[in-house]
Amino acid sequence: MIAVAVLSGLGATVATGLLVVSVRHRSGGYRQAHLLLAAGATVATLSLATGLAAVAVQGDHQGERTQWATVVAIGIAVSGFLGCAGLLRMPGVVGSPSGAVRLLLDGVSVAAALWFVGWVLFSEPTRLLGETTHLACPPILLATVSAALAAGLNAVVAARAPRPRARLAGLCCGVTNMVCGGLGVAGGLCEGLAWLALAGGAVLAVGLLSAGLAVHTTKPPGQVDADLIRRDSEYAFVPMVAMAASAAYHLLQDGRFDALAITAGSIEGFALVTRQYLTLHDMRGYAARLAEREAHFRELAHTDPLTGLANRRGLLRALASAVAGGEPVVLLGLDLDGFKHVNDMRGHDVGDAVLAEVGRRLRARQGPEDLAARLGGDEFAVLTRRGPQDAERLAQVLLHALGEAYQQPDGPVFLSVSVGVAGRGDPDGAAGSHHVDESDVEVLLRHADLALRHAKQQGKNRVERYDATYERMLRRRTTVEHEMRGAIGRGELRLVFQPVASLPSVRPVGAEALLRWRHPELGNVRPDEFIPLAEECGMIAALGAWVLDQACLQLSRWLADGHDVWVSVNVSPRELHAEEYVGQVAEALRAHRVPPQRLVLEVTEHTVATDVDELIRRLTALRRTGVRIALDDFGAGYSSLGQLRRLPIDILKIDHSLVAEHEPVRPVDRDGPPFAPMVDIVMRLGHQLGLEVIAEGVTSPTELAAVVAAGCRFGQGALFGWGVPAENLEAMLDAATSVVPRPSPAADDEPALVRAGTADPEPVRSERGSQSDLVAEDAASTQVRPGVGRDVHGGAARR
Repeated sequence: MIAVAVLSGLGATVATGLLVVSVRHRSGGYRQAHLLLAAGATVATLSLATGLAAVAVQGDHQGERTQWATVVAIGIAVSGFLGCAGLLRMPGVVGSPSGAVRLLLDGVSVAAALWFVGWVLFSEPTRLLGETTHLACPPILLATVSAALAAGLNAVVAARAPRPRARLAGLCCGVTNMVCGGLGVAGGLCEGLAWLALAGGAVLAVGLLSAGLAVHTTKPPGQVDADLIRRDSEYAFVPMVAMAASAAYHLLQDGRFDALAITAGSIEGFALVTRQYLTLHDMRGYAARLAEREAHFRELAHTDPLTGLANRRGLLRALASAVAGGEPVVLLGLDLDGFKHVNDMRGHDVGDAVLAEVGRRLRARQGPEDLAARLGGDEFAVLTRRGPQDAERLAQVLLHALGEAYQQPDGPVFLSVSVGVAGRGDPDGAAGSHHVDESDVEVLLRHADLALRHAKQQGKNRVERYDATYERMLRRRTTVEHEMRGAIGRGELRLVFQPVASLPSVRPVGAEALLRWRHPELGNVRPDEFIPLAEECGMIAALGAWVLDQACLQLSRWLADGHDVWVSVNVSPRELHAEEYVGQVAEALRAHRVPPQRLVLEVTEHTVATDVDELIRRLTALRRTGVRIALDDFGAGYSSLGQLRRLPIDILKIDHSLVAEHEPVRPVDRDGPPFAPMVDIVMRLGHQLGLEVIAEGVTSPTELAAVVAAGCRFGQGALFGWGVPAENLEAMLDAATSVVPRPSPAADDEPALVRAGTADPEPVRSERGSQSDLVAEDAASTQVRPGVGRDVHGGAARR
């Protein structure tokens, strides 16, 4: 017995030392928890020492034993309280204050059930320990209460701990054994049973050792599982089942319930009710937080993260709500002009900063019932419930506000904006206020987009209101683009040829190939309608290849019939900059056995506005094939004289606007001789540069006389004939070889040779040789827009 007492004391002392040492190596929440555990171990060791000393000196007097037992029981109760407090202070054991309260209530309910079951087993009539059972000793009652509380709370903590939980479970078992061992020491003292006190001391020492080892080596246990739905409610059933079973057994054994049993049952009931109330309260709070988060995420789903404005989904929600309520609404579609260059030149970070600033400016100028949204990229929208006139004023305000400079660290950014305005009740627009259809939203969005596209097409930086004409134009455009893709295969395309006449004899010596399209349903589709579309959708290369092949085919037939003629073909910028175009031209010449000097490729002056060096390289490559290069529409305002000297061209086709200015120009606000007509100046310039000049758009004998007087040797225009089928031009060529022309046309008398296509058998020669030589000598290269050139008065396009 002495050895057991000594070993128990040494074990408890060593365990207490381990717990005290662990306090010095911990910090934060662990330091507080270990400090409480060390304090509890110290009190338990002192209580053990007191109990062992009392056993050694105890007498037969019951009162003296009860006093010593009371001291030990109080010490053990305090140590159990400190141990459980340290356990609960362990980081991760308790997730929240409400979780701590629920944990304590679970422990109380389990403790009450344990105490009640123990009372049934050790009281009348069961008396599990027989004659040695004396429940009337107050220290035993106090010790049993503290032991039940410690066992219940530690059981719940160990059961809830996440895996792996061996060390935390060891700590819980250690605290429980410490308190239960103290119960044995107090019970042995109270009953005068030395063996029971020594056994309790041994259990207490083992508990302290296991707690010390567990605390000394334990790691963060992690967050306790507090699932309110799956596991958190099952603890309410286990203690109730245990109490119900033990109460039924007690009644079957003719037992009676005293005040202590009723108190334990009441505590159990109140603990369970309170615990379930807290669970319900937490569930309600959990549901409320879920609802708040759902609303928050729903709002995020309708908000643009960059600008804080509504996104497309948010705009559609607000628009659908307004339309469903029959409210008059106006939708403004906004698109930043040239924003892509900001991303390309300044980077996406600057672009995002500009977009965020656009969002701030929109929010600053929107009304309380307006909704600004970012639809994606640089596209925005504003939904307003203002009237049409107020909405127009708002659009102008936004146009001005978004056009102001955007200050950035590396310099300001300047942008403009295009605005499209559409409202419900517009002509041919969305449904009125008396009938609401789901399609109203889509209709209004489409109308705003159409108005925005029209604003872009009209030059940008402007406000345009929806008009039904825009939609008809779009449908026509879409239909033309779709049908154009199969026009070649269906044989709907044809070429017409506008003659080029030598002057002054007006003998046809060449022709410009012009593309025409007749659709079985659309009728005649104008070149200035389908050629720009072909440029945009990538069909221009296929059309250009077809025109080149057909023009070379027809030219080869005319040459085979003995006609001294050349044919010009318009070239688009996209074709000209394609690597394979030079080979395409060479292959067409070879396939149809056409002398290269008989083919003239026309490039418009508009093309010169692009990269001149690249243009010269491309035209030079074309000239190496032997073809001629003509600069079309010269005088339209794009090329400079310096560029004209650098371009490898052979022919200069002066624009109709210069031909029309055939009268001398008098100085403004000063004296002096009048200036020479522009046609005369350009003619001299072309001849000075060694170029042959063709006057385009000659529509009257007066203009013909002016260009002849200026020294122009070739003309083209309505006076010499419109674009005609190949057989008509061939008839003109046949007639030109058999009819002798009059010496020169009169200004007031339209000569018959113009109508009959007669020609001068002796064409005028210049310093560059005969008319046939026009297409015979080698020259440089130029580019033409395949698309839109004019005949006369802005008529049919060149193709």
